[in-house]
Amino acid sequence: MMFSRRVWDLLLIATLLTGGAFIWTTRIAPVAPATAQAPEPAATQPAPLVGHPAPGFTLSAIDGSQVALDDLRGQVVLINLWATWCPPCRAEMPAIQQAYERFRDQGFVVLAVNQQEDATKVVAYMNDQRLTFPALLDSDARVGAAYQARVLPSSFFIDRRGIVRAVYRGPMSRGMIEGTIEQLIAETP
Repeated sequence: MMFSRRVWDLLLIATLLTGGAFIWTTRIAPVAPATAQAPEPAATQPAPLVGHPAPGFTLSAIDGSQVALDDLRGQVVLINLWATWCPPCRAEMPAIQQAYERFRDQGFVVLAVNQQEDATKVVAYMNDQRLTFPALLDSDARVGAAYQARVLPSSFFIDRRGIVRAVYRGPMSRGMIEGTIEQLIAETP
């Protein structure tokens, strides 16, 4: 019995070491364009905190236009960092679309910030799912780093003054989304 336990312990250790080595050797580091300045490491940037100004950015939308967060002052903004390969991201998209349709005429904007995927893949996904809110391309992960999106999806609700009011790491329910929007829209700017 003791010999069997020792063998199992060695197998467990060997499996953990092999798995760790596999993960280490197969990881993919983001590749920044040669002309772009490398993003500052997330560890040296403060994470967006509730009650503090949202980090500004300008990104290309899938239609080719440029969208700047600062230009959206006066509106309630949901910044949703996501990817098409992410099942929780895909699961919450219908609820985000419903909220967008319900609240957009009251000053609500969604910025779906895609993390490092090809524009054609993002366009195909948005069209296939009939998503009408803006999808932005964070091709060099600068916004993902600024918002410390270590988990996808990561969502940030910004009030009309540009202040982060709620942060959700992981998928959101329809109730979470709509409850947060209703609270922020009800506030006077």
